[in-house]
Amino acid sequence: MKKSNLWTGILAITLVFTMAITACGGDDDGGGDNGGNTGGGTGGWKDVADSTFGTNIIRAIAYGGAAGQEKFVAGGRNGKMAYSADGVTWTSTESLFGGGDIYAIAYGNGKFVAGGGGKMVYSTDGVTWTLASNSIFGTTSNINAIAYGGTAGQEKFVAGNSTGRIATSTDGATWTVVTNTTFGTSSINAIAYGNGKFVAGGEVGKMVTSTDGVTWTAVTDSSFGTFPIDAIAYGGGKFVAGGYGGKMATSTDGVTWTAVANSTFGTDAYILAIAYGNGKFVAGGSGGKMATSTDGATWKALSNTFGTNGISAIAYGNGKFVAGGGSGDAGYKIAYLSDN
Repeated sequence: MKKSNLWTGILAITLVFTMAITACGGDDDGGGDNGGNTGGGTGGWKDVADSTFGTNIIRAIAYGGAAGQEKFVAGGRNGKMAYSADGVTWTSTESLFGGGDIYAIAYGNGKFVAGGGGKMVYSTDGVTWTLASNSIFGTTSNINAIAYGGTAGQEKFVAGNSTGRIATSTDGATWTVVTNTTFGTSSINAIAYGNGKFVAGGEVGKMVTSTDGVTWTAVTDSSFGTFPIDAIAYGGGKFVAGGYGGKMATSTDGVTWTAVANSTFGTDAYILAIAYGNGKFVAGGSGGKMATSTDGATWKALSNTFGTNGISAIAYGNGKFVAGGGSGDAGYKIAYLSDN
C-alpha cells in the first residue's frame, strides 16, 4: 500500500482498535494524567493546545536550524505547514504547496527541505520558503521520504517518491534523478542515513542501500517479506525499520537485518514513524499506538494519547520528542514528550 493511499486503510483499522488499546504506565517516560486536546496527555505525553493544522493530518516533522534558531517544522494535508521553537507553541507559515499534501521534511546543509505531491520547497529558517524550480519528480507522484547525509564534503539530500524514483541534491534547490534505484515502480516510503549509508525502504518489503545516494544495491532480505516498510531511523549505532503488520527489524550496516520479536504494535498495525534521541527510539503508528526502545530490539508500549488517530511523524529536538498525526476523531494534533 502506497503512502498516498495509506490513510484509507488506517481509518478502517483504527475503528477496530478503539476498544482494544490498553494504556501502559510506570515507564521511563513518566506517567502524566490523562488529558484532552488542551494539555495533560498520557504516559508523559502532552497534547499541544493548537497545532494550527485544524482538521488536516500532520504527515511530517523535522528539527533543525542555525545555532540559536533551531525549530521543529511540520507539514501535512492540504499543504499546511507550521513551525515551533519548543514543540509546544506553533505558528502557521505559507508552504507554497497550494492544496497538495506534504509527506516529508528533512534538515541539512543549513536548509529545511519539504516534499509532497511532486513539489519540493526549501527554506533556511523554516518560515520563508522557496519552490525548487524542478524537483524532477513530476506532478502526479508523491515525494514520500527525504534524508540528508553523506561522507564529509559529499553530503546531500536524497528523496524518494511513490513511483520508485530517487533524486539527489546538495542544496535542496537543484535536483538530479538517479538512473536505477532497483525499486522499479514500487513506492519508496522511507529513507534514513547512518553509518556511512543511505537506506531506503518501501512497498513489498523492498530495501536498498547506497554510500552516495546515487548507486544503490538491493538488500537480499529485509525481513519484512512482502509487507511494506514505512519508517526507518538511525541512532545508537543501529538502523530500525518498521511497517505493516507491526513488523520491525534492526541492522548495524543496513544490509543484514534481524526481525524484532515483538514490537508491541500487534499484527494489524502500521508503524509509520520512528525517531531517535537521547539514547532511545520512539515509534508510532496506526490506532495511536506508540512504543520506545533503547536498543531497537526490545520495545515497551507507551500510553495512548492520540485516541484512534494514527501517528505519522515523530522528530526529536530541544529535549523533546514531538509526534503528529490524525485520521479519525477530531484530534488532528501534535503531542510532545519532554525527555528529562
